Amino acid sequence: MKRPLTDEDLLERASIDGRVAFAMAAFIAGAAIVALLDRVGVPERIVGVLGPVLAITGLVLIGVLMHAVRVSRFYAAGRAVPAPYAAFATVALTTGFLIPFMPPVPGEPPIRYLAMGMAAGFLLAALVTGPLLRKTGAFSLPDLIAARFPGLSTRLGAVAVVATASLAIAGAGYELSVRTFEVALGLGRASAVVTAGIVLLLMTVPGGMSGVVWGATGAAAVLLAALALPLGITMFGGEALPSPIFGDASAWKAALALGETWQARAAEADGGYMVMLAAAIGIAATAPFLLPSMTVGDSSEARKSGLSALAWTAVALCVIAVSLAFAGIAAEQWLTGERPDRLPAFAYLAGNSDMLRICGKAAGSPEAALAACKEALGFAGLVLRSQDYSPSGLWLLLAMPELREFGVAFSGLTAAGLIATSLVLAGAGLQCFATAVGHDAVYRVRDRSALTSRRLATTRFVMIVAVVFLGFMLARYGVDPRKLGGLAVMLSAIAIAPLLALALWPRATGTDGAVALLCGLATAGGIFVWHGGPPDIDVFAKASVVAAFVAFCAGVATSFLHSGGLATEGSAFVHGVLHGETDVLHRDKGA
Repeated sequence: MKRPLTDEDLLERASIDGRVAFAMAAFIAGAAIVALLDRVGVPERIVGVLGPVLAITGLVLIGVLMHAVRVSRFYAAGRAVPAPYAAFATVALTTGFLIPFMPPVPGEPPIRYLAMGMAAGFLLAALVTGPLLRKTGAFSLPDLIAARFPGLSTRLGAVAVVATASLAIAGAGYELSVRTFEVALGLGRASAVVTAGIVLLLMTVPGGMSGVVWGATGAAAVLLAALALPLGITMFGGEALPSPIFGDASAWKAALALGETWQARAAEADGGYMVMLAAAIGIAATAPFLLPSMTVGDSSEARKSGLSALAWTAVALCVIAVSLAFAGIAAEQWLTGERPDRLPAFAYLAGNSDMLRICGKAAGSPEAALAACKEALGFAGLVLRSQDYSPSGLWLLLAMPELREFGVAFSGLTAAGLIATSLVLAGAGLQCFATAVGHDAVYRVRDRSALTSRRLATTRFVMIVAVVFLGFMLARYGVDPRKLGGLAVMLSAIAIAPLLALALWPRATGTDGAVALLCGLATAGGIFVWHGGPPDIDVFAKASVVAAFVAFCAGVATSFLHSGGLATEGSAFVHGVLHGETDVLHRDKGA
């Protein structure tokens, strides 16, 4: 039964609507001012920077203004986020995670399996895992798992896995934002790491979940507006967009052909269906993607939010697909037939960040591009052919306004949307990591009597340490955000997904949960050892699916080794989750 809205709830909702309306008006005014400055002749360098500055200023203000002193507001945004806004937050996290996987993505197996698996995973997260997590009233996945399977070993194991997976998601978003800063603003890598790190800290440390969710809501709106505006202007100008339905179907086919040319010819994956299953299982159990569901009023609101998020994500992906096709055709016109050392400046900036490869290498200067082509075996003549360069999907999105000559104002707005989306993805991962370590490990295990101020201070300290660590690692080494995202999904599939499924098995006890966790990790480790050598994506997928299946079966099997009387508490939990009201668990101190 849904809880009726009180006067306090109505006032809070009115306050939220007012703040959202103000934020939308401020963004529209800011975008209009940037466009006006571009028209009146302000130097392009200044105009191009204003869009990203507008985005990061908004994220910082949201984080600072959402400063939280209550546990429920810091860890769950006070359970006061309306479903439509939580849906937009989910869209930002989903698109932020998917953008590095957007084709063309050299070196990946057949995209269709990965795409189907990701779609199924986000569907499960939006409509199943998220609403069930909200119904329990837990602050995090380890909090839920430990409540269902009492025992220090299970709690610490879940904390370790969720913390590692969440830190990987945070690193993926952080790296993505750094690359966007490098290309959009021309910053060096060290400067981009520091800038993104400062914004990330100011967005998350003061407000916690409130800062992340409301920042994600705004990021989704900015990204959609920034990508849709150039497409809308093109349509109203009478030019057909490359689209299979409402547009130029022949141009769409030409864009797909270009994508096939740029896409690395990876061998057909024998375990394609394993990749699909692993992605679906892992994404449904990856903590950062479930955050918006925890911030709404109850489980019915979580389901509404999930349905709305799926619809808006479909819209966002359609806009992104058309934008990629639109930019791909323009990139072919700009680069094909040009000398490697006479390309546009933004092509070499992309080479520095490995977003555009010339003759198989990330060339950050005209000299490097020319040298790479002279060494390339298949390069013929003095000018580039379509197969001599390979752009990434991220670069095509960033460069689309400039490739289509919309001006630097639109380039800045597109960069603003991508920067905001990647930073909120990093913020979601950081929030889950800090909650797992600072709340689920330190508070729940060591100091349950701690004051609210000490609890929040501990979690904030963990956030700061995590950002410093990630910043140091990214500045020194750098990493592919797809690999970090894949690591997070794999760990969640191996250890968290079977525990969530086992939580709905009434006979399961704390011992069964510990057995399932150990069996899952041991099975995955055994598969890696048996394979030998560096594992590829097929091995990771096989380890994820097999380990999840073995872990669940082991937990079910051991549940029959003890008497049914031990499962009374589990039966009550399952009944409450499936048939009871929201907040099955006891309310946390400070909530």
